[in-house]
Order: sequence, then structure tokens, then C-alpha cells
Amino acid sequence: MRTMYRSALLIALLPLAFACGGSSSNVSAGPMPDGGNFSGVYFSPQYGEMHLVQNGSAVHGKYKKDERSGDLQGEAEGNLLRFEWKEYKAMISNRPQLTVGHGYFHYMVDPASGDHVLKGRWGNGDDDHQGGEWNAYKSRSRDPDLESISTGGGDELDEDDSSADEEDDDDLF
Repeated sequence: MRTMYRSALLIALLPLAFACGGSSSNVSAGPMPDGGNFSGVYFSPQYGEMHLVQNGSAVHGKYKKDERSGDLQGEAEGNLLRFEWKEYKAMISNRPQLTVGHGYFHYMVDPASGDHVLKGRWGNGDDDHQGGEWNAYKSRSRDPDLESISTGGGDELDEDDSSADEEDDDDLF
């Protein structure tokens, strides 16, 4: 009787285990807009300054905002970048909290302003969309410099980097 009860409970809970697992969004690539390339410096309202470098279809990036810093790597196909991310949140000195997940960006040009933008989503673990939006606007004047963003567990900003926090967003882009 006890074995039958355990088996029934296991069968009842099995679908929940799969529902909580990772999921991949059903997004598809389109053509890259004229003059578009994922390489650049972006500002994201959600995640701050982000530097991306594209080499062929491979894209590597770093971002930083307040106590968070992160790395992302992925593959571009047309205007779609699917990526894995790692984020370090330094809430306690020398004890960063690590979170990982997946996400995607669609590269597009805003028809009203001509601005190049990323519209995307992120998720935790294998999921790539249920965590939230991740949008960004590309700088028209700055080149990416991955070394300018420290990541890996709440590294302190270099003295040279601290001045960037004092600039207005309008000066950055």
C-alpha cells in the first residue's frame, strides 16, 4: 500500500518537475538591419552599461550596474543573439552571489529615431525568457572595451572607471 501511494505521488508530481525546468522561447532570426552589428557599447535601463564584441557569429560581452556585474557569450544568427549569462551580485564584500541563465536579443533599428537597439529577454538556468525584459540602446560614438568593465564577484572599480558613474547618460551616448 505504501509503495503504491509513493508511486501515485511520484506520477502526480512528475509533470510539475518538468514544468519547473528550463524552457526555450520560440523566437526566430530575421535579417540583420543595414549597418547593424552586435559589437558596441549599450545602455540598458535594467542592467546598465554593456559592452559587446562580435567576431563572426560569436559574441562576448560584459555589463555592470550598481552592485551587479556580468558576462555573456552567445551566437548570432541574423538579427538574433542567443546567449548564456553569468551575473555576480556583490551584496556582501568578498562574497559575491553568482546567478546563471540564458537569454536572447533581437537587434533592430527604431524607425522613429534611427537608434540601434536590442530588445530581448532573460531567464534563469536553461530558461531564456521568463525572468524579464532586457533592452538596450546602442551608443553612436563609443567603441566596446571589455577590459573597462570588471566582473567576477564584485571587483571594485578602477579609479579610471569611477568617473564614468558621474557622467550623464546623454554624455555616454
